[in-house]
Amino acid sequence: MEIINPDLVAGNIIMSRVRLARNLKDLPFTLDPATAKEVVKKVNRALVKADTFNLYFVSNLDDIALEAMKERHLISQNLIENRESGAALINGDESLSIMVNEEDVIREQCFMKGLSLSEAYKRLNAIDDELAKSLDFAFDDDLGYLTACPTNLGTGMRASVMMFLPALTESGEINGLIEEVSALGLTVRGLYGEGSKAEGCIYQISNEVTLGISEYDIIRSVEQTVMSICRVERETEEKLYVNEELVTMDRARKAYGVLTNAVLLPYKEYLSLIAEVKLGAMLGMINIFDTAALDDLTISVRPANLCVQYGRPLNETDRDLFRAELVGKKLIKLKE
Repeated sequence: MEIINPDLVAGNIIMSRVRLARNLKDLPFTLDPATAKEVVKKVNRALVKADTFNLYFVSNLDDIALEAMKERHLISQNLIENRESGAALINGDESLSIMVNEEDVIREQCFMKGLSLSEAYKRLNAIDDELAKSLDFAFDDDLGYLTACPTNLGTGMRASVMMFLPALTESGEINGLIEEVSALGLTVRGLYGEGSKAEGCIYQISNEVTLGISEYDIIRSVEQTVMSICRVERETEEKLYVNEELVTMDRARKAYGVLTNAVLLPYKEYLSLIAEVKLGAMLGMINIFDTAALDDLTISVRPANLCVQYGRPLNETDRDLFRAELVGKKLIKLKE
């Protein structure tokens, strides 16, 4: 396989995430509220040496706050639905999130920008080691870590990379890619994982196999597949966009014009337009060099996060109005 410098495909590779699923010996995978609170206390104490975490109980948060955290990938819908005993510990820069009483008793997550699976795993493994000092994880010599879903048995690890794939999406080649990746024991999903759609040409590539394979083998497999996808995406971009430079530049700059002048900006329209702007920036057709800031912007203007920033619930029209104002100001600043 051709080795590609990750710096050259930084726009295509948005974020890496490593997740570990853990349960506790002699306890059910779903805890009663009293037991769950005791586990939360133990997790909280165990993490003191690792980092500074804020503790959130699902029961203490309103719907908007929970949805905003989910939009930022910090918690899952499963945790939100566990109103009675779900909790999350999240560090200051939101690169680490530990969910308690989700599908498994403990779900540990680490997020890092770019292709950083090895570093994310290193950080998360240190967290896992701290938890293991205080908690007796459910483990079998043959099956590895025991999990609520059999597909997570073994390492209990999911390594995923979020990718921006406009050319493969527009050409329709993404469908063939999904089949090829599946044959390798990996999967391609939408922005929020299983069952979600690919918003703004954004996809998650992750491992399916967790049993009978080491954590490092999982990471290597995902990284190699991601870099191969980057190569195919760049080749397709060359055919679709670079060879049609004027058309591509026109699309990107028109999208920029709409985003910086819109009065009302629905989220779906934003996603379509920001994909054009990001592609133009990646190809040097728009003077925006920080494409990661565009990815951050996409998260911050999602519906619930807009409400959190505004300080109160917003109806759809107010959200579209506030989104247009925020996006316009941010894009102009990024181009200065």
